[in-house]
Amino acid sequence: MKKFPASICGEMEKAYYFYHGDAESEVALYGGTFTAIDEWKSLLLEVERCAKKWGMNKIRISTRPDEIKDVDFLAEHHVNFVELGAQSMCQEVLNNSKREHSVEDVKKAVRALKNVGVKVSVHLMTGLPSDTKAKSIFSALQVAKLKVDGVRIHPTLILKKTELEELYHQKKYKPQTLEEALDWVSDMIAVFLNFKVVIERLGIYQDAETLSNVIAGPYHPAFGELARAKLYRKFLSSTLARKVHAPERLKSQIVGRNKDLKVEFEKDDKIWVESNVDRVSFDEWLHKYVLKLEEMAGCDL
Repeated sequence: MKKFPASICGEMEKAYYFYHGDAESEVALYGGTFTAIDEWKSLLLEVERCAKKWGMNKIRISTRPDEIKDVDFLAEHHVNFVELGAQSMCQEVLNNSKREHSVEDVKKAVRALKNVGVKVSVHLMTGLPSDTKAKSIFSALQVAKLKVDGVRIHPTLILKKTELEELYHQKKYKPQTLEEALDWVSDMIAVFLNFKVVIERLGIYQDAETLSNVIAGPYHPAFGELARAKLYRKFLSSTLARKVHAPERLKSQIVGRNKDLKVEFEKDDKIWVESNVDRVSFDEWLHKYVLKLEEMAGCDL
């Protein structure tokens, strides 16, 4: 049973000073399906009241797509961002993962929130029961076309004392390898970059309690860095690049983790490569690459 702090204002005050908050800070209500709590409206009103004491007027919540209730109330009480746990846009994957919501629930929730001016971020997972690369890419394309404001992608990990752990021990579920997860997620990154969707997180949040419960699966502490590097590797390899031009901040992802390709690096504002026969911009390559991904994506493949 979920317990709430005796003093919501007290907990918020601790966080405000610990994280050096200001009027632009955002209050985030995580850890469950917020709008499924019976008293969610009264809790939101209390959070809003406390936030006003420090001049904050932005509240972010996480919830399920099928638990979006009274979007007007959310918008009227300073909820400016909602994170939806969609996980997949293929109904078979949702059913086999016992998500108990539909693809249509996700679409309706996104549209309803955007209609009242609330920003939306969608969480997707790879490697769920019956998931495939084609299905994960399809999910990314469907979410991107909803024009969401952000996404988070989490490869499935097997945690202790879960039904997935039982299936794993019974050899009825096989987790992704790290290399498979990086391959799938790098293609999903390509989709979201092409559609100009902000990627908020790649890989599981690394709190000690969660990590101590991981039994198996494609966990890596630098998963996001590796996944982005995998996409750049595909770019460099397919263009036969001998020199890449890119911002300095991307050097470690583009050539630092792809040293075996022996590509020279030169600082530039935009990403593009030189080969022995051509010059190719990353954006140009990305658009063509995503068109190819669209051809192979689908829920029935």
